[in-house]
Amino acid sequence: MKIPNFIKKGDTIGLVAPSFGANIEPYFSRLKRAIEFLKKSGFKIKMFGDIFGYKKGASASKEDRAKAFMDCYLDQSVDAVWSISGGELMIEILPFLDFDKLKNSKEKFFIGYSDNTNLTFLFPLLLNTVSVYAPCLTSFGMKPLDPFLKNTLKLLQGEALTQHKSNYHEPAELPEKGPLEPYTLTKKTTWINLFDEDEIKLEGRVIGGCLDILIALVGTNFDQVKRFLNRYSKDNIIWFLEAADLNLFAYKRALWQLKNSGWFNNAKGFIIGRSNSTKPILDLNVYDVTKNVLKDLDAPIIMDVDIGHVNPMLTIFAGAKMTIINNDLTSKIDFHL
Repeated sequence: MKIPNFIKKGDTIGLVAPSFGANIEPYFSRLKRAIEFLKKSGFKIKMFGDIFGYKKGASASKEDRAKAFMDCYLDQSVDAVWSISGGELMIEILPFLDFDKLKNSKEKFFIGYSDNTNLTFLFPLLLNTVSVYAPCLTSFGMKPLDPFLKNTLKLLQGEALTQHKSNYHEPAELPEKGPLEPYTLTKKTTWINLFDEDEIKLEGRVIGGCLDILIALVGTNFDQVKRFLNRYSKDNIIWFLEAADLNLFAYKRALWQLKNSGWFNNAKGFIIGRSNSTKPILDLNVYDVTKNVLKDLDAPIIMDVDIGHVNPMLTIFAGAKMTIINNDLTSKIDFHL
């Protein structure tokens, strides 16, 4: 597995909008300020495509978005590629990307989450390169900047590779606030060992992303999961998963689909992020549903982890080796890069 160089002050960060552009509030104001924040932090910025644009559900046409990404990644002056936003239609660009060119070029971190799973997931699979599942750049327009966001920037620079759970996270219902206001952290955070283990300790190679996106990749030309599992069969594969918009029934179907497509063969553990979309329905809740689908895999499962669409969010180096521990005294992740 290729591990890109960490970024450092003076490096150039390429900005792309492979899904939504920051054409409306609060994203427009956030992105403007986030760019200024990176510049003040000592980084150079280079923009590719219309990152503030909008056309038919995305920042631009699928062809133009793909070209902007290719231009950015292949640009020798660019040291890392950061997606400015999530969205809905990033999957459209995949047929227009030249993965052979990407694979044969100098590796660099691609950073983003949610719809950006389309590439943060495929980088380890198709390029054999670690990617970064972390907040998109618009999040960095916040003031004051949340400690978890500060930590993401430290991690990208090779610092603080140990991350601890949050003390509090955002509730499902949020008050209206200005575009640059900080998170509303009012709910106590607890990582849950699903089968009531006193402690779970998982060590292995982590892969995964947003379930909403992963299910769309199953069975396509881009589905090289089994090849990846064979390549790293001597490593313990740990899956990290989180739902954006899937309700509880859709979440259960998604787990069932990935499991029965062979993606979870020989999985050694699961890390499942908090979600506000998988609320209880009738007599079902997310914990019972997860047990029902995954229990026969005999793999430990940690739920309600700080990953995904309920802030704050940990930074995950997808494709890298990691250790996660959860017990009454500590809840933390260490990456080995």
